[in-house]
Amino acid sequence: MGKWLSALKWLVVAVVLAVFIGLLIKWNRKGGISVEVGFDDRIELTSQEIRRIEQIGQWEFLSVQSEVVADTLRKGFFTDDRLVAVYTGVPRIGIDMNRVTGEWAQAHGDTVTLRLPAVHLLDKNFIDEARTKVFYESGKWPNGARRDLYDRAYGKMLRQCLTPSNMRRAEANARNQFTALFRALGFHTVEIYFRFFSV
Repeated sequence: MGKWLSALKWLVVAVVLAVFIGLLIKWNRKGGISVEVGFDDRIELTSQEIRRIEQIGQWEFLSVQSEVVADTLRKGFFTDDRLVAVYTGVPRIGIDMNRVTGEWAQAHGDTVTLRLPAVHLLDKNFIDEARTKVFYESGKWPNGARRDLYDRAYGKMLRQCLTPSNMRRAEANARNQFTALFRALGFHTVEIYFRFFSV
């Protein structure tokens, strides 16, 4: 008898629960009950993370292997003297994170906005003088003339490498790498603005 009453009690509880659940579903369909789950999609960007990125310093996004020929001619009374040299260098284009200003990275929700310096030549000493080859030399040339030849080769290499096309390529590489970095930090959208560059 006791077992029967206990089973009956559990049956009544189960029926009441079933009716209650059924009513909840019915009211919810009619709009009487609504259940909302809150979700905060804001992502925090800490000052430590910002400092770590700034400490990268110079960040290279494009290097251009280059070789140029420069020559000079000196007119003489009987013969002309000529000096021809081949210069090799690797101009590197990128961003110097020491140039960022103010709040260059701002997070809002799952979006981060970055205001970055323009891509530019990272190191002005890009000619490898140890690899310079004198291709042809006649007559005696003072150090000043050799320096002038170096300066002309330097300018020629700059014009060959710091073209608008290469600057755009470096900027695109920078955009891709910064986007990957901040997506790894949890941001869904990465908006990037560069200051204009000049060649």
